[in-house]
Amino acid sequence: MKERKGKKGVTVSLMKTLYPYQERVLQVLAQGRNVILVIPTGGGKTLAALLPFLQSCAFNDGTLPGKAVYVTPMRVLATQFTRTCHQLLEELNPPLIEPLRQRYAQFGRPLLSLQTGESPDDPQFESLITACTIDQLLASALGVPYSVDGARANINVGLPASAYLILDEPHLYPLNRQGQSCFGALTTTIELLRQLKDLTRFTFMSATLSRPLVEQLAQMIDAEVIEASDEELAALARGRQRVFRRVAEPLSAEQVLERHQRCSLVVCNRVERAQELYLQLDELIQERGLDIRLQLLHSRFSDEDRRRQSEELQGWLGPAAWDEKSGRYQGENVIVVATQVVEVGLDISVETLHSELSPANSLIQRAGRCARFPHQQGQVFVYSLPVDDQGQAQTLPYEPEPCQRTWEALAEYDGQVVRFQEERRLLDTVHCESDLQLLARYEEQRPDLLEKMVTSLRKPDPRVRSTLIRDDLQVALLVHDTPEEEIVTAPWQWQLFTLRPSLLQGRHWQALQERAAALGLDWVCKQAVLVGAGSGRAAQGEDHSRTRSETAAQGEDDSRREPLYTWEPVTNPATEISSALVLALPQALVTYDRDLGLVFRDGRLPLTARWQQRLEGTRYQSRPLERRRSGAVSQTVLRQRYEEHIGGLADAYHYGLYHELVYALRRLEERMGLAAGTIDQAIQLALALHDLGKLAEGWQRWARSWERLYHEKKGLHYQEPAADYLFAKTTYDVRAREERQWEQELAVRRPNHACESVALACRFIRDCLGATTPASPTAPVARATCYAIARHHTTGAHEYGATRLAPGALEAVRRALALVQRETSPRPMNLQLILPECQQGDLFPENVRSGKFSQPDLDPQTPQYETWLAFVMTRALRLADQRADVYR
Repeated sequence: MKERKGKKGVTVSLMKTLYPYQERVLQVLAQGRNVILVIPTGGGKTLAALLPFLQSCAFNDGTLPGKAVYVTPMRVLATQFTRTCHQLLEELNPPLIEPLRQRYAQFGRPLLSLQTGESPDDPQFESLITACTIDQLLASALGVPYSVDGARANINVGLPASAYLILDEPHLYPLNRQGQSCFGALTTTIELLRQLKDLTRFTFMSATLSRPLVEQLAQMIDAEVIEASDEELAALARGRQRVFRRVAEPLSAEQVLERHQRCSLVVCNRVERAQELYLQLDELIQERGLDIRLQLLHSRFSDEDRRRQSEELQGWLGPAAWDEKSGRYQGENVIVVATQVVEVGLDISVETLHSELSPANSLIQRAGRCARFPHQQGQVFVYSLPVDDQGQAQTLPYEPEPCQRTWEALAEYDGQVVRFQEERRLLDTVHCESDLQLLARYEEQRPDLLEKMVTSLRKPDPRVRSTLIRDDLQVALLVHDTPEEEIVTAPWQWQLFTLRPSLLQGRHWQALQERAAALGLDWVCKQAVLVGAGSGRAAQGEDHSRTRSETAAQGEDDSRREPLYTWEPVTNPATEISSALVLALPQALVTYDRDLGLVFRDGRLPLTARWQQRLEGTRYQSRPLERRRSGAVSQTVLRQRYEEHIGGLADAYHYGLYHELVYALRRLEERMGLAAGTIDQAIQLALALHDLGKLAEGWQRWARSWERLYHEKKGLHYQEPAADYLFAKTTYDVRAREERQWEQELAVRRPNHACESVALACRFIRDCLGATTPASPTAPVARATCYAIARHHTTGAHEYGATRLAPGALEAVRRALALVQRETSPRPMNLQLILPECQQGDLFPENVRSGKFSQPDLDPQTPQYETWLAFVMTRALRLADQRADVYR
């Protein structure tokens, strides 16, 4: 890559030679346009999409947003991306990279993080680059996140509007299986991009999108399509060839061994099938004394073992194992059995690929792991599917129709060399009609889809995930004999395995019950239930994650108390399994093997005597993951006065968050016709005033009472602060259970303060922003400011109590505003517009347009700029509030 000079004249370079199409991606994004990138597997899509962001960060030129999110259809692919990104970060040597590392290290974050259900390293998406699944991104955008508790459900909503989005392999994003429905992660993503196309930048990329789909998507999301020319395709191929062959019988271990040379990859459609085939191959290799290394890879391995497997595969089958000039394999004799987890992301290649029949888009991705490197010759064998007792092909997890169309279309290519041009024709033949039908249904049902999205933001309900993300629900399972004793907080922070609910229901549940009875166990399965939420049983009509969210939203706890969980036995698996937050099974019913993965011990997987003996000796229980809390702060919160706390928020915002959000702020101002700096001013007001309700007489009485009690319980000397000392925080250990009990001893209860802050400061905020009437251009900004303040602790806050400010409150606010605004000549502000007191009232929802500006205008029939503004501001305030102690 050519060198380029940064703003300070320092030469910056990346040691990469780019293809012309990669250069074009850089140019298009720099021009402020979005990209749809269609390039063959192994063509360097990840580098093309990520490099513009790294350059923007290095040169600090504002070309792209200050944060990136890399979105994949499967968590394994997100894990694989982090390796590639780590390498790029090491190769990048700009003068701003080290300051960036220091900036993020200040609040305890690395530059790169992984956020998936089984690797929840960045639940609030705070790193410079976060790799996640499409489920994590969409659930966050809809206000029903998997990654944080219900009280913080609004913290990630503004993320998509303030980040550069790289959306990888969208053909694998799920769609619901409800006849003519258009709902699912793919269409929700399309709608999200249509809303964001004027606010942020994104790259939508795949090797397996049909041409008509690409053309229509480009119009919908206003993106430029970038494809490789014939000359570029020839350069990408570099003499490699792969031949496709149909096999009119189901895949078997015998066939794999018969066609094996030195390195083979076998791809099955389901985990259970892969495990069974692995065991069959293992038995044959043992019987015949073959010197073949056998490896199994699927989604039900631990994080540690997946990393190990990925590293081993890269060593066995990566570029270093092949002679670049001749294309000959020089590595170990190896057979890898896998599922869809190898379809994308792995930079490996084999001589022979065996695949069960799947839709063309998935099949081509699998074929991308064969003859991937220069001058290689490979063969792809595609096998028909086994049939059930009724003679129907077992197509799950795919629909029967695209599988059948793929099988028929492959007849034309049987025994033929299949290049990218042939792959595109195969895709068009199989998927063109269904793709166009899907887009037609989407356009027809778009108002309903948008209404569901808006409804989710108005009143979050996790059940919307099954409609707008995926109806093929997955449940989280951990293996533990005594979860009620050891796993009482954050059960999702333990090693989890995700699987379909059906694997714990019906005949499988009966088999588990029978084994439990034979072993004398008193329980089969337990579910985590939030303490204080009442019974968590789905039979009583409660969704567990919904109960958790709604319970957390009832009051304000300063994010200081960690929610506690208990474990209740599952008695109605038909309803409780699917809705459980986290499930636990004892190790007598399910175990784990580092070579086989998660294994149910109820007889569903045929095991040889050797494997039965091996698993009988296994003693496995899930372990806690390394916990990465947001912010490098102590668990003990120390007493702070109001100005000190606000100063911490100001530092957190100006030093870190502003750089991440400024692109979105400027785009919103342009689209909403606002003067430059208006939203920045509004965020500063929110920072200074969000805790105004704490300056009330009632809250200050509680704070002083608590400090006296805390020191008494700890046996510490306590010096009462002066009368003009106004608390913003009191001393508290967020993990100490006994302190929860001590607070109950106080005669004075801690009042809420968030909505009270809005009730007291609303006139002042409107005046500062020039929002004189609801029709003023800055009225949406005032509403968004009040919304962010009202809900900076909980997502559903709307009521406020009778409140009277304490003496000295306005002076504390004046000093706080000066700390936040950091201006040599402060803007004149009329603090007398802050009400000295207010009576009990309600901010939401009837009085949205009554002049109190309590929440954004969530109208699905109008542009959503105000909605995104409100949630971007909420994110800014809440993250600054969390990080404030780092800077004090």
